Amino acid sequence: MKDKKILNRRMNLLAFVCVLLSVFCILSSAVSASWSPEDVLRSYLVKNYPWEEIEVSNVQVAGKISDSLPEKIIVEKGPIGRAAFSFVFSNGKRVIVRANVRVFAMVVKSRRPFRKSHIIQYEDIYLEKIDIRKMPNGSVTDPSKITGKSLKRSIAANIPIVEGMIEASEVVARGRRVVLLINYNGLNIRAAGKTKERGYVGMTVRAINLSSKREVSGILIDKNTVRVEI
Repeated sequence: MKDKKILNRRMNLLAFVCVLLSVFCILSSAVSASWSPEDVLRSYLVKNYPWEEIEVSNVQVAGKISDSLPEKIIVEKGPIGRAAFSFVFSNGKRVIVRANVRVFAMVVKSRRPFRKSHIIQYEDIYLEKIDIRKMPNGSVTDPSKITGKSLKRSIAANIPIVEGMIEASEVVARGRRVVLLINYNGLNIRAAGKTKERGYVGMTVRAINLSSKREVSGILIDKNTVRVEI
């Protein structure tokens, strides 16, 4: 009885090895071309989609491909996730290629918690690469688009910043004529000025007092007015 069990185990092991060899032979015959389906697929995605980084893995070819490159690639499913593509060759033959496709992009995140109405500065945020399937709708990808703008609500640390969190502020161009509201020893003085840099309402900017020719710094309280504290 013991010898019979040992024989059965050996036969099962032999059968398993035969199956593995068969699978290996099938896969080897399926991809016999001198070019790599993975490389061709990655090049196609890079060329046709505006993603910053693309990861292609676990490529499986259902059939034998030609030595020549495909004339066309058609997306059958995806292209993100477990995707399927038709590789179309010059002789009209189509081969299905399946692959795992992951796509990454840089998003703006908060360095620490901030309260509502906080004016965002460059040191308050950072860029991080994440899978785009995990990106919230409206995620900010360019720090310059929100720097100097205020928050509509309080936010936590290390979260993607989305456009809906940011107050819509009007851009004030460099060289714009503004009114300087100067507070000096309790006196409120108005003077003509000109901005020396681009900014947003609520942001601190440099400006020139056109009467004294002195440079001052103040907060844009609207697109035409800078409040200066001296």
